[in-house]
Amino acid sequence: MKEKVIVMYRIPESVQKVLALFKDMCNKELPGLLEGMYLHGSIVIDAYIEGQSDIDFVAVTSRKLTNEDAAILKDIHLSLAETCEKPQLDGIYVQACNLEAEGYFYNEGTFGKGVHNIPVTWWLLKNKGVTILGPAASELPINITTDDLTTYVRKNMNEYWATRVSAMEKRIEELIDYPVQQVEKEMEWTVLGLLRQFYTLREQDIISKLAAGEYGLSELEPKWHDLIQEAVNIRKGNPERNFTTNVERVNATIQFAKELIGSCINSEVKLENYQPKHLKELIDYKLTESQLEFTSHPKDALLACKTDQGRYPIVILEKGQIAGFFVLYQGEELSGYTDNPNAILLRAYSVAVPFQGKGVARKSLELLPNFVLKNFPRVNEIVLAVNLRNEAAQRVYKRAGFEDSGRRVMGRMGEQYVYRLKVKGE
Repeated sequence: MKEKVIVMYRIPESVQKVLALFKDMCNKELPGLLEGMYLHGSIVIDAYIEGQSDIDFVAVTSRKLTNEDAAILKDIHLSLAETCEKPQLDGIYVQACNLEAEGYFYNEGTFGKGVHNIPVTWWLLKNKGVTILGPAASELPINITTDDLTTYVRKNMNEYWATRVSAMEKRIEELIDYPVQQVEKEMEWTVLGLLRQFYTLREQDIISKLAAGEYGLSELEPKWHDLIQEAVNIRKGNPERNFTTNVERVNATIQFAKELIGSCINSEVKLENYQPKHLKELIDYKLTESQLEFTSHPKDALLACKTDQGRYPIVILEKGQIAGFFVLYQGEELSGYTDNPNAILLRAYSVAVPFQGKGVARKSLELLPNFVLKNFPRVNEIVLAVNLRNEAAQRVYKRAGFEDSGRRVMGRMGEQYVYRLKVKGE
């Protein structure tokens, strides 16, 4: 049998010490039981805090644990907790043949049975997991998709967070009488916790609370910046404050939470072929001057569509309102962007001012491949041109899976990158 090797990668020394002791104790008491051990959680998203964070692990066993195995593992954990007060191990035991079956877990002194069905764990393990023992984490038979992750997060916001914020609102008079430190803790937990969920839904990734705070400062409206910055300061132990009273903190936290949750769980974005009934809204469609520098206003794009049968105008709807617009093009100009005759060109793409910053762009681009397949079944690639100076649009397209084709074209405002996205059928 090939010898299993323990690998230490970007792991704090205190964590290495606990893991080495745990491995030695398992090998002594239960030889051959551990087939693999993997880390997820704070360590893999660079959020580990010495003296505070736990060691989140998934252990893969060579056999189904017996009651005797479980009793020995419990003793190992309790003994280790006495030897090393911090950091503590917190994790689950599974078999590689069925990771989703009922297994054992250890958490804060409790060792018991359970099914671990939290998508965050499995997504982190599959995409960012650190291998301590056994095959690489990426090679484990983990059946998890990013859609599973975002569905779980949206449900979590709709249930856990919405319920929690509703309870805060009902107890507002009680909350403002709490000690300042306790209110600040609740504020930090709520603001940064929700921003982590917000980040996952928009970026389809997982980051730390502090990183989520910085993301919120860069992506959300300025009216929330004081609140977010204060939450970040609290998390960092920075004494600087933007609010002077509990009333301000509690009210701002509740209003922020309600608005952010609403924007995440109530978004109903759809793509629809343009119809004459949409014209009035498109004439009143608002874009900023900076947007108009790089894209056409829908009313101008529609005029071009009238004289060119290769242009197909599409509206982006959010709860029935026109939130965005673009044109899909198949015609002679396509050859300037790609050599693929089965491609389609995305042009005149925009999101109207009132709907910006609400995830409409991300969602509409997620829906685009299936929309194209349904309406243009022979198309296998979407291409677009984005100005070299339009870095914001470049980020949006790349997050949606577009990549630089290496081709460059000249547009009315200068040189443009040509991006492409492969479209695959079922």
